[in-house]
Amino acid sequence: MIRAHLAGLDGPAPDAWRAALDAVDAAEGPAHLRPFAAYRLGEAYVLLGDRAGAEEPLRRAAADADALGAGLIRRWIDDLVRRARLGLPPSPSGSGHGAAGAFPALTDREREVLRLVAAGRSNRQIGEELFISTKTASVHVSNILAKLGVSGRGEAAALAHREGLLDDQTRVS
Repeated sequence: MIRAHLAGLDGPAPDAWRAALDAVDAAEGPAHLRPFAAYRLGEAYVLLGDRAGAEEPLRRAAADADALGAGLIRRWIDDLVRRARLGLPPSPSGSGHGAAGAFPALTDREREVLRLVAAGRSNRQIGEELFISTKTASVHVSNILAKLGVSGRGEAAALAHREGLLDDQTRVS
């Protein structure tokens, strides 16, 4: 694992992460290392632009993380899958949790702000509706864009719609 990490410092290192995953499998003991090694292998393929190559290790990482109850690594996997636009299913623990499942990195307040952004509200309107200053609304919007890895309000709104954020009872009218 250390060799793979060090090899990855110079750029994506799928061969090193494949060797690390194979070593973890051969050891038959440290099951908690398997989802991490498989995640990093998938990540290396994504960074190289090989989305097809990333799917198998990420699918395996997700299954191992679910079996171990490793929620943190599963959120990393789900985030990478979303950003790389891979066709893997989301975490089963994320389903049925509405906005929190679709956007685990966002705070409750940021999800409220995102709902309003998706409804086309300006920062001033968001501030008025949530009883916060326009500047605070602006800071929330900036944080949301950064956390979602999107470049603008429209892209954030599209992602919110695509991920079903607006499908629950708290829909903004």
